[in-house]
Amino acid sequence: MINFDNKDPKILVIGDLMIDQYLWGTCERVSPEAPVPIINVTKDSEVLGGAGNVVNNLKRLGAQVDICSVIGDCKTSVELKYLFNKIGVDTKYLIEQKKRLVSKKTRVISSQQQVVRYDLESTDDIKIKSEDALISIFKKNIQYSSIV
Repeated sequence: MINFDNKDPKILVIGDLMIDQYLWGTCERVSPEAPVPIINVTKDSEVLGGAGNVVNNLKRLGAQVDICSVIGDCKTSVELKYLFNKIGVDTKYLIEQKKRLVSKKTRVISSQQQVVRYDLESTDDIKIKSEDALISIFKKNIQYSSIV
């Protein structure tokens, strides 16, 4: 296993952020409205996805990690920041873009089988202003990073 304990790398991760949500449950019947299973959800979990998963893995290996990305002004952005704070990652380089939704990919699972996945997200490109802010953060921080 890689261990960064005595190497102190400072890593800047740039990428798309999302939350992966899992709804776990059981199915004992089919809907009378349509031929689809009815899942009785008994467990709900949310984890960092996309570049956030990379950040989480690097933190677990002992690296110092900063994340740079564009997020929205939505409820999922608040949840995302909470998940980063929970693992000790500063969110100062997250650029908030109005009317943008951070991706939340929800999987419904029954009997260890994914039944359906639904996504809530913005699929359009980020705005030029957000792109310029990302580039600016990159330029200011590249000299302090061991790896990008």
